[in-house]
Amino acid sequence: MSRLSPRVGGALIAAFGAALVVFHLNGVLLLHETVTLAALSAVPLAISVVVVAAGVAVARGRLVPAGFADRALAWTATGVVAIAALDAWVFAGVVAYGFDLPATVLVFGVALPGVLAPFSGVAPFGVLVGLLVGVYDARRLAQQRAIAQLSRINDTLRITTQEMVEEDDRDALERAVCERLAESEPYDAIWIGRYDPEESVVRPVAWAGLPDEYVAEISVTVDETATGGGAGGRAIRTGEIQTVPDVYADPTMEPWHEQFARYGVESLAAVPIVHEDTVYGFFSVYASRQNVFDERESEVLAEVGESLGHAIASIEMVDLLAARERELARQNERLEEFAAVVSHDLRNPLNVADGYLDMARESGDDEHFDRVRDALDRMNALIDDLLTLARQGATVDELETASLESVAADAWEVAGGESATLALGDDLGTVACDRSRLRQLLENLFRNARQHGGADVTVTVGRLEDGFYVADDGPGVPEGERADVFDVGYTTHESGTGFGLNIVRGIASAHGWDVTLTESADGGARFEFRGVARDAPRDADHSLSAVD
Repeated sequence: MSRLSPRVGGALIAAFGAALVVFHLNGVLLLHETVTLAALSAVPLAISVVVVAAGVAVARGRLVPAGFADRALAWTATGVVAIAALDAWVFAGVVAYGFDLPATVLVFGVALPGVLAPFSGVAPFGVLVGLLVGVYDARRLAQQRAIAQLSRINDTLRITTQEMVEEDDRDALERAVCERLAESEPYDAIWIGRYDPEESVVRPVAWAGLPDEYVAEISVTVDETATGGGAGGRAIRTGEIQTVPDVYADPTMEPWHEQFARYGVESLAAVPIVHEDTVYGFFSVYASRQNVFDERESEVLAEVGESLGHAIASIEMVDLLAARERELARQNERLEEFAAVVSHDLRNPLNVADGYLDMARESGDDEHFDRVRDALDRMNALIDDLLTLARQGATVDELETASLESVAADAWEVAGGESATLALGDDLGTVACDRSRLRQLLENLFRNARQHGGADVTVTVGRLEDGFYVADDGPGVPEGERADVFDVGYTTHESGTGFGLNIVRGIASAHGWDVTLTESADGGARFEFRGVARDAPRDADHSLSAVD
């Protein structure tokens, strides 16, 4: 049963008081020639005027707390009935003892027929006493409920804040907040949605008290469409809490009326999750009765939204710092690798070149000069690979849609051989990539195949359902060593630098691809790249995170 509004309750009290004013004003006019009787009749008239004023105050919400007008009205009616019953009992006693009617009328201060006397002069006193008791009772009960509400709100805020402090994962944090708020008495369900500013939509990521099928039906946008004008859309646009006391009386909530009716939702609050100027999304709190989200509820929910936003920002900052630490660790590792190469791998061919150069000066033999040239060539290859490792980033920032066949052909012109063969599979299609770095990846694989498979090796580039592969008919790699071939410095060829396949893995990771080494159909090496998109995204930001 819905509560009586202050306006209706106050209007009923004022109307009853107005009827009493008319009643007693008539009595004063009838008895104006008799000063004593007129004076006695003026007292209930004045009280009746006070009752009217009190009713107006109740209607305006000034005398009785919101939600308790029905209680004040009930006490007022009780006072009327009680006083009227007492009046009737006294009047009956007077008549029973044989007093004359005029004397009885004089006692009650009203010049009316005796049958109406019990409801005349004393009635305003009953109304006033009942109203005063009702106001006191309503305020006392409102205060008790306010104390209970404040205690519950403090508990909710304390428990929810504790969850925010303890969780270091955003998904777990959002689930915990949903579960804790759903346990609070006035709330029946809650769901949290993340805001995607690029698509202007909010997608649910966590919920409690709601079935999965309901969440699957939720559609909230942040535009001018029907699903963007509701409380959630307004919360995102304004960054302020939006409360809906009655979801069926708010026309902006009409797109969701069917779902609300199905799950008994009567009122809700959409609370933005904010940190400074960033809006991460909002959480929507449902209640199965109307007018749940008053000013105090709104204040605490808004505080929860801000705290949740701060917690998410902290988690993101921690994740960002952790990512930077990992990147610094990778850079330090790369620097150590560079130092090792410079101190060892480059020094070896340099010593060889220096030794053969001295021998060439003494003997003038061209063979010694050839050895010097070979050593210098190896140093040049090492320097190229080192520069590649130093320059390549952890992510690919710009993607384009490139023909895999065309990129492979270009790479073969640089890294292929006169007697080697490149076989391109049918319908290689396109690849979303950084074309230059994909070409570099293929060049390293082609060189690797020539080094280990010989001058007449055959290299095949083929299509996979979610990527592509590069295979050769060389000797292959033993299964126990396949996990090590991508490590820096790993090589089984005397002229290898040990960097080529590490560069291949780095380029694949920068694209977000997975690379694995298996055995080809001819017993050679087969490098498979999966998770490869065929078309580059159309938006301006194409950033991809590296896969560790």
